[in-house]
Amino acid sequence: MTLENNALTPSQDATRNAILDASRDLFARFGYKKTTMEDIAMALRKGKSSLYYYFKNKEEIFQAVIETESDTLFTRLQEVVRSDRDPKTKLRDYVIIRMETISGLENYQKVMKESLYEGYEYLESIKRKGELLEEDLLLSIINEGIMSEVFQIKNPKMGAIGIATALRGLEIPLFKGDTKREDLNEQLENILNILFYGVIKR
Repeated sequence: MTLENNALTPSQDATRNAILDASRDLFARFGYKKTTMEDIAMALRKGKSSLYYYFKNKEEIFQAVIETESDTLFTRLQEVVRSDRDPKTKLRDYVIIRMETISGLENYQKVMKESLYEGYEYLESIKRKGELLEEDLLLSIINEGIMSEVFQIKNPKMGAIGIATALRGLEIPLFKGDTKREDLNEQLENILNILFYGVIKR
């Protein structure tokens, strides 16, 4: 029998978070399939049976890890959208913070881009939920820009979908291999210039 989050004491909640932290590191290093419950228990210096007090199985732990990383990403993006920055700065900061945050969320990255994780219904649900939320956040920025006459987009909804799709497509080349931070920043600047100014000489 596992405990629900809202039924945990502060001490139990801390233990659950410790399990997630250890699991996050192991999944990032060795992948979901190669990581075992024994590995997680050893990393925590606990008996394997103690893990089942909090999670039914490895899959449930992995789901919780991905949900936590997804929450981290979208909490930061929502902070950008809710800020008092002007729309152009918001869109610029959104792209930079999005890519910088994802670069540090190794498990979320893998789930979003690797076919290995296709077919896991709960992961597909998290992925689709994130895609819809991202489109809504970008639409909010675009509509604000149109209202303040900073942006000129005939179909804001399609504009949001287009930007979101482009950003997802850029994740693989941006995070392929060992990309240095300065290289990532330079590539993001190029993306932002295309986003704001297009490719046509004016």
